[in-house]
Amino acid sequence: MSREAKTWAGPKGTVTSNPSVAEAMAAFQGGRRSTGVNSNRWQQKYQTMRAKKLKGDVVERNNSETGNLERGQRPGAFTMMRDFYKGYTDPETRAATLKHGRPVQPTARKFGDNEFFGSDKPGAAKKDATMEGDIHTDGERNIGEGFMADILDREFVTMSKLPPEVRKQLRVKFDNRPYFTSWVMFVNIVIVIITLATQSIAPVGFVDKLVSRQLLRHNLAYETIGYNQTTNFWIGPDYQSLIHLGAKYSPCMRKDKAYFEKIAEDTAEEDKTGCCIREDLNACWQTKQTQCTSSFAKFQENKVCGLGKHGCYNEAYSNESLWEGAYSTWPNCPVEAEHRDEISALDKDKNGNKIEKDHLLCEVSARPCCIGLQGECTIVSQEECSFRKGFFHENATLCSQVSCITDICGLSGFLFDNIPDQFYRALLPTFMHAGIIHLAITLVFQATILRDMEKFAGWWRIGFIYFASGIGGTMLSAILIPYQPEVGASGALYGILASLIVEVVVNWKIYKSPFLELAKLVLLLALLFLVGLLPWIDNYAHIGGFLFGFLTSFVVLPHVNFSEEDRIAKLVVQIACGVLSVVLFALLFIVFYLAQGSTCENCIYINCIPFTDSFCQDSTMELRPRIGG
Repeated sequence: MSREAKTWAGPKGTVTSNPSVAEAMAAFQGGRRSTGVNSNRWQQKYQTMRAKKLKGDVVERNNSETGNLERGQRPGAFTMMRDFYKGYTDPETRAATLKHGRPVQPTARKFGDNEFFGSDKPGAAKKDATMEGDIHTDGERNIGEGFMADILDREFVTMSKLPPEVRKQLRVKFDNRPYFTSWVMFVNIVIVIITLATQSIAPVGFVDKLVSRQLLRHNLAYETIGYNQTTNFWIGPDYQSLIHLGAKYSPCMRKDKAYFEKIAEDTAEEDKTGCCIREDLNACWQTKQTQCTSSFAKFQENKVCGLGKHGCYNEAYSNESLWEGAYSTWPNCPVEAEHRDEISALDKDKNGNKIEKDHLLCEVSARPCCIGLQGECTIVSQEECSFRKGFFHENATLCSQVSCITDICGLSGFLFDNIPDQFYRALLPTFMHAGIIHLAITLVFQATILRDMEKFAGWWRIGFIYFASGIGGTMLSAILIPYQPEVGASGALYGILASLIVEVVVNWKIYKSPFLELAKLVLLLALLFLVGLLPWIDNYAHIGGFLFGFLTSFVVLPHVNFSEEDRIAKLVVQIACGVLSVVLFALLFIVFYLAQGSTCENCIYINCIPFTDSFCQDSTMELRPRIGG
């Protein structure tokens, strides 16, 4: 029997037809076959096609063609095979047809004589469609399309106006899984949960809140004291807690010259203090004479409460020269309780001079407490230190004996005492958030724009842009506002926004109105920049993140080459942007660590507009006094 006249036996009777249809019909409908056709293969194709949206369309066409298809009957084999071969016979889409198990036509759809890239009608940024149905699958994204293209209603040129090689590039679909987006969202959520579980929630607001309470102070009197507690409008912990957990804070990342100069100045002031002693010796504290105002107290100048050469019984500190000079050079050898009787029995030293011993026998009621964002040291009682959420040092008597910067920075401490080296804070704040609202905004961005860009660029490209932008934004912020803590992925997210602009620039010719598409993105960035003028939103990090995101996106983002000259030009730009990124990174680190003090005092209006006197008080770059009473 000739190939054109083969006869097939099936459940509906004998059918003689073209072999390409008859063989498939027999396979689909379970009939007996007389050749070696692989029925399992066609059955798998049929099941796949049936599960897709084509099923409904095919049933409708079958009804219109046969007019007597019974209710609930599966689609006819001829119709299924016709739809399948409609896509499979096109060489350019054969691979995609086999991949998806249903007829797939070229990316564009024809309307009369015109063919439009990336749309099923002129002026619409929607999913690509064929005459028979949608060929997009989950995860696919064309160049220039995506979430922001839908939001901004992008319009593309007709495919007929582009060269064949360009059309071929535009038919390539990117199907990258959002692994990086899922991972970074998970890490952000876990860190915020841990933060809220271990730290208390700060008062909600934009300006500091006065908190007061009546408590027993170091002079053994009940007084009402208060302090300005930092607020947090993001619904999260205060910023002292965030610094302790890893926020961007320059004094924790380097040995900040201005910070340690302030410490040296305050240490010199400490030498002007003395011991203020109650007459009954039940309390004494270190302070200046002007602050020892109690009528039941006396002031001993050039004395340190609970510390002195006559009260130290450690042989290592018996040399009298150790107890001369500035207080900060004295050994930390406090009076021990078992030696009080011996000290009280002392009358004169070996030179016959009368020994002043009240400052050694009194009960020290106030000790160093490190408080505030900048780790100011104040001499207060333990109860007051706890109320002010400070770090109390019960074994020290002077502020020069403690390292407040170590207490404030927390985390892993420093490799060498009093030498801050937590350089990893350049990256760590990217995973942290100031509160629930802050996290929610970030997650929305990541679940939409970041996820969409990762579908297009892949996890390693988008991860590279994300982290480069985050670190670059953090470092620029650390240089310009070193004493304002900062957390959040805003620098990294602005880098992703910059990649959207780069995508428009490098694929300029596929847009119907490229200047309009660019203007839409620039306007969006301008609006977000205005939001950054609120307190505790770091516009410097936004600017730095955008700059590095813009440069690195040129280096790694996929793009269309419109000609050989265009390919060479883009290659040159890629190399130049890569070199410039490295140079800027090196420059930022050099300025941060070596050229300290390179702040911009007049740049405060870029970061926060002071609508009131206290509106931007936490955006200041000034250091407050470290030692208080």
